[in-house]
Formats: sequence, structure tokens, C-alpha cells
Amino acid sequence: MTDRSSEFFDYMHKRHDIYLARERGEPKPWTDDRILRDYRFCNVYRELDTVTIWIRKHIREPYADHPNLWFMLAIARRINHPPTLEYLMAQKFSQPWPYKSYSPESMRIALDVLTETGAQVYTGAYMITAETGPEHTGQTKSRTTAYSNLGRLWDARKEVEPLLHGTLEGAFNAILGRGFAWGPFMTYEVVTDLRHTRYLRGASDIDSWANAGPGAIRGLNRLTGLPLTAKSSPGMDRAAMEQLLVMSRLKRYWPNNARYPRLEMRDIEHSLCEFDKYERVRLGQGAPRSKYPGAA
Repeated sequence: MTDRSSEFFDYMHKRHDIYLARERGEPKPWTDDRILRDYRFCNVYRELDTVTIWIRKHIREPYADHPNLWFMLAIARRINHPPTLEYLMAQKFSQPWPYKSYSPESMRIALDVLTETGAQVYTGAYMITAETGPEHTGQTKSRTTAYSNLGRLWDARKEVEPLLHGTLEGAFNAILGRGFAWGPFMTYEVVTDLRHTRYLRGASDIDSWANAGPGAIRGLNRLTGLPLTAKSSPGMDRAAMEQLLVMSRLKRYWPNNARYPRLEMRDIEHSLCEFDKYERVRLGQGAPRSKYPGAA
């Protein structure tokens, strides 16, 4: 790793300082960094993000021992929009929450009814699309969600659920690539939620495995001086992230105290993606989709 590692941790420190200042009720601006002030960046710790807090309070904690908690979390991350999840929880159709069984058609109808009201149904944080191709003509997002994403996963529950109790990587592979129409990004989101439940709380690879997405890989390339488009193997990406995690245990890089808790591999991967966004703005290479009203 190059000396740019200190810049990476400096970014993380400044971003978390903003969170702490806001939590203390201090007035804007919470930073003198123009980029962090004017653009929206995720928290260093995913557990502090608004939707994750909602999912923890309304799904993970109240249904902690429910046999289908894993499937509820899959629904939550596919939609990732609390008002829609509240709507689904309040429905009294054939599959009341919590799910003892699952009907794709009931889910499709519920989502279509909500769509027809003009309400936002899905998250704005990432793209939710319908399946495409000649065999999917006329497919809608609600049908893709109800049948392809969730229906296939539910049908394979006896095969999938036992594989969610070992390691993060094992749980990731149990969902990804099995014909459930789940890509690596969405699968990783669900696995990260499972890490904070009975399924994976004790996983042995919390500090040694993370799925590096395109943004995180670009962030690593920036730190190592490689071209932004350079590709490497998943093993090399993980080794580089693990090196950053080891560095984070040193107080000169990360405080490791009550206000700045110990980082995990997910925090490193997540922050590499955000660091890439930060650098794009700083270097005039582009800007995040969302601005933030952080000025006083």
C-alpha cells in the first residue's frame, strides 16, 4: 500500500466527524471540507445509515428468532425503502408479516397497488430494474421482485437457509449465482445484514472477507497508484483490504475508542467506494448523484 493510505483514513475520519457533530446537535456546517459539505456520502459504519437503523429496529430486533428472518431481510434490501416496508407489514392479504409462507402473486399485487398510487416504492440509493430480454417481455419491477428475486429464493429455502450459518463468504455464495436473479451487490447487502443476526454474528471471516464492488476496486487502485480501470483477483483485493484493516488497528490511523469503534472489513470496503467518490470530485472527474445541504 502507498502513503496514500493516510489520505484514505483522513477521509474516513472527517466523514465520521460529521456524523458525530450532527449527533451532538451542533449547527451546520459540520465540516470545512467543501466536498463533504456539499455532497452526500454514506457513513463510515453502515449500521449508522438511516435505512439500516430502520431495518434493525423493525425487522432484525423484533424478529430476531423468527425462522424466516433471513427472507425478511432479503425483502427489506430488495426494496430498501421503509415506507414500502411499512406498507407491506400493514397488509392483511394472504401473507401477513412475519412470513410463514410466501406468495409471489400477492407480493406483486401489493407492489402494483402501491405503484398505482404514485408513491415511491423502491430505494433511490441504487438502481432497481425489471428483467430484460425477449423471454421477459412486459416484465415489471414488481413482477421481477415478487417472482424472480424473492420467489426463486423462497422456493430454494430448504437448500439456502442452512448455508447462511457459517461464514460471510459462504452465505454470499449460497445466494449468488444460483438462478435467483440476485447480483453481487444486492447479495452483499443481505449478507451484511445477516452478519448482525444469529446467522453470522460469530462468522470467522468478519475481519478477513468482503466483496469488493467496482467502487471499492477503484478506491484501491487510487491508493496503490494503479490505473482506475485495472482489474485484480478477488484474493488480491481482499488482501489489500485486510492490510488496510490491520493498519486501522494502529491509533495513528484510527482512534479505536468509543466514538471511533474498531473497523471491520465491510467498513473498509464500503469506505473505499466512498473515497473513490470523494476523489472523483476532488480531481474533477465527476460528482456523486446526490448533493447535500451541509452549508450553514
